[in-house]
Amino acid sequence: MIIGQTYFKNTDFVYYPLTNGMITADDLSYVRGHPPELGVMLREGSIDIAPVSSIIYGQYFREFCLLPDFSISALGKTMSIILFSDDFDELSEIESKTIAIPGTTATSAALLRIILQLHDINVEFFNHPEPDLDSMLQKADAALLIGDHALKANYAGRRYICDLGEEWMKLTGEKMVYALWVINKQSAIQKPHEIERFYNYLVKSRDKAFKEMDYISARLAEELGVSQSFMKKHLELIDYDLDARSIRGLEVYFEKAFKYGILTEKPELDFFGVAKC
Repeated sequence: MIIGQTYFKNTDFVYYPLTNGMITADDLSYVRGHPPELGVMLREGSIDIAPVSSIIYGQYFREFCLLPDFSISALGKTMSIILFSDDFDELSEIESKTIAIPGTTATSAALLRIILQLHDINVEFFNHPEPDLDSMLQKADAALLIGDHALKANYAGRRYICDLGEEWMKLTGEKMVYALWVINKQSAIQKPHEIERFYNYLVKSRDKAFKEMDYISARLAEELGVSQSFMKKHLELIDYDLDARSIRGLEVYFEKAFKYGILTEKPELDFFGVAKC
């Protein structure tokens, strides 16, 4: 089984026991990529399962199945999905301004568009390939960063307008689901037993990661160059399950993405099961 892994510490956390010898899983290999890149790999069939931007599942849901019980989600702020600006502090101030969007994100870019629509704020977006905050803010009035790049900028005390998860909760009262563990549908058909085995590995890895939170957060903090307390606070804000409230939040997100033309249809949630896939 070939498993996708992001470059972000929050997925390194849940995989840490699997990739660092705490749990034996010799039949797995890993390929790293940003969530949109992993979505492309899944569609091409070069990987079997990966944590992929939830909006990508929404765009191509007929090609995928979902691994039950797993997501990267949060109720409120995450500290890692942030709209930065050197000049503005409120969303209302960026009317008719410009926002740079990096190539590392799909779900959060769509979330930002939804949030601005809900506030009736008009901006000009442009794509900036690299998630380099200084370069982005030289060319735009605000910049979206996610994952480790946002964490480092946040830790450094960079000025920002909002944490998108916190803003989403204020507007909707819902959890936000940023990524889903997505399965290539052909893999689901051809490798059902391997996928079930990976599911059990991931359950054990998630449980072990939380039991070893202090140790793992310290290791990840050292790699990123932030304090252990900062990393631990971030990881404790993330939910790795996919409970009923997460599913409701995901459905609200998809509904609004459809309403505002980001999705062309409302996706169905097709959870992995041998008979279904």
